[in-house]
Amino acid sequence: MPVAANTMLGKAVKGWKFEPVVIDGKTVRARTKMSVRIVAKPIDENRAEVRIASANFGEGGNPGEFITSKELAPPKYPEMAAMNGVKGTVYLVVRIGRDGTVEDVIAEQVNLKVVDHESGMTRWRNMLAKTAISTARRWTFNPPTVGEEVGKAFWLARVPVDFLLHDEKLTPYGQWEAYIPGPRASTPWLGAMDAALGADAVAGGGMHPIGSGPKLLTPLDGT
Repeated sequence: MPVAANTMLGKAVKGWKFEPVVIDGKTVRARTKMSVRIVAKPIDENRAEVRIASANFGEGGNPGEFITSKELAPPKYPEMAAMNGVKGTVYLVVRIGRDGTVEDVIAEQVNLKVVDHESGMTRWRNMLAKTAISTARRWTFNPPTVGEEVGKAFWLARVPVDFLLHDEKLTPYGQWEAYIPGPRASTPWLGAMDAALGADAVAGGGMHPIGSGPKLLTPLDGT
């Protein structure tokens, strides 16, 4: 990570404040995993604007405490997208029922790795999103069996779906990648749950339960 981005992130983290973690009526120290998406946008030939675009806090927990994936079959690459070299990532929010099946799913954001005119990129985003959503409706999950999550009527999870050509691999976390961010769709089940954190900070592969991590009370830039 470039020095400027590292410095910016360090300053922001020092300004973060989270909702206290309370166990048995007492506030306790806590540790959590996090992933952040840092975006660098060129200003001119020698300068770039660096900012935190999104963040994700928390991952899993003790066995059985949160929803986990059971069968996440990958989607079939849309033939037209593959023929035109279109690549991208669809960030899904999945609503999971008590039997572990998908009750509903929405494409919260689609980031492309191809440049086209605006109507063309809208077409590609819709194509990838439609394919990911259709596949996700057949996914299955393991409901939690212990803890506070057990009694819920449904659970929510973010699942990034990557469309890569041939033998391409995901960009390793911590390395820069070029992409065209798509607009973020509103998700009715989320409310204000983590709307300020962004949709595309979750690491590729697997699923990420929503609401399983600490709640950030301050803006991402630490102000």
